[in-house]
Amino acid sequence: MSASRPRSSSDAWWVSDIEIHEDHRGKGYGRAAMQLAEVAAAEQGAATLGLNVFGYNTVARDLYESLGYETVSMQMRKPVGK
Repeated sequence: MSASRPRSSSDAWWVSDIEIHEDHRGKGYGRAAMQLAEVAAAEQGAATLGLNVFGYNTVARDLYESLGYETVSMQMRKPVGK
């Protein structure tokens, strides 16, 4: 997992990368990692912790929503070429 303090003086932090090895998914490690990130960010003065998740990744989206994360933006795309 990688979380970082923003470059500006903002108190909005972001998780830039998180991956649980396939053999260990579904065992609560992702939830624990996110909860630890929330505590660490708050201890360093963050007011919010954000992340990006692919729309098709319903398992991750369900996890984040169960932790209280809310959708704040959405990108959409449609193939129109070849």
